[in-house]
Amino acid sequence: MRLEDESVVVREAYPAEYAELVLAVTELGGTTVPMVLLAVLFWLSSRRRTALVISYAVAGVAFLLAIKAALALPRPPESALLVPLSVDGYGFPSGHAFAAVVVYGGLCFAFERTQDRRWLAAIGAIVVLVSLSRVILGVHYLGDVLAGAVLGVAFLLAANRLIRGDPEIGFAVAVALAAPAVVVTGGVDDALLALGGGLGGLAATLSVDGFPETPSRTEGALLVAVGLAGLAAIRTAADAVTVAPIQVGAYAVLVAWVLFVPVGAARLSPAMRRPFDSS
Repeated sequence: MRLEDESVVVREAYPAEYAELVLAVTELGGTTVPMVLLAVLFWLSSRRRTALVISYAVAGVAFLLAIKAALALPRPPESALLVPLSVDGYGFPSGHAFAAVVVYGGLCFAFERTQDRRWLAAIGAIVVLVSLSRVILGVHYLGDVLAGAVLGVAFLLAANRLIRGDPEIGFAVAVALAAPAVVVTGGVDDALLALGGGLGGLAATLSVDGFPETPSRTEGALLVAVGLAGLAAIRTAADAVTVAPIQVGAYAVLVAWVLFVPVGAARLSPAMRRPFDSS
């Protein structure tokens, strides 16, 4: 079922001297790169649509963690690793493959590009590359990434239908999924991140009627610079905390920060007080 033999073929076909390349590719389905990408898109583009994808991502983390904990299937043995890595958690299905589908596919849905072949080709390429990177690194079997990608498609279709384009509903769903995920997983960091992120996103979206537009490239660049600095500081602080309730609070602040930065900037700068973006 997990295609162990086929996974060996994939791993052995990849030259070990290019390990750095595959390590870079795999980050496209991790936590940091999608987080930064979605934050920057939120600050510079259609904020309601990007907030929707952020809610998909947070809800998806909780959903997948609960499934992995329920199945409790191990990762490949340490001998399969391409390079020494510290990898926790269960192996089936692949979280990176799942996240690649939910995040990049979510952007395709939110920005109404499902009929654009260039978008579909780009997203397909990202999902394939991320999935193969997990097999090459030896942290997943081929069956794990296939299952993760298929599950990601199913989750995205269901979320798109249930949430109906409303970020508030998306973050409420994330909280509803994250609470049991924390219990099932014993409170692992990613489950706490999902719960905190859901709570922070829900609080932020309920607190404002809309998000102000970015009026110029210069102010947009400043917004990104300030936003990323704050994002890095909050993430560093959150990673340093070991008490679960405080971690949840820190992750709530993390997501709320992303959503509130444009509002704070608009209050400080009269030039940025333009009509709210409802797209």
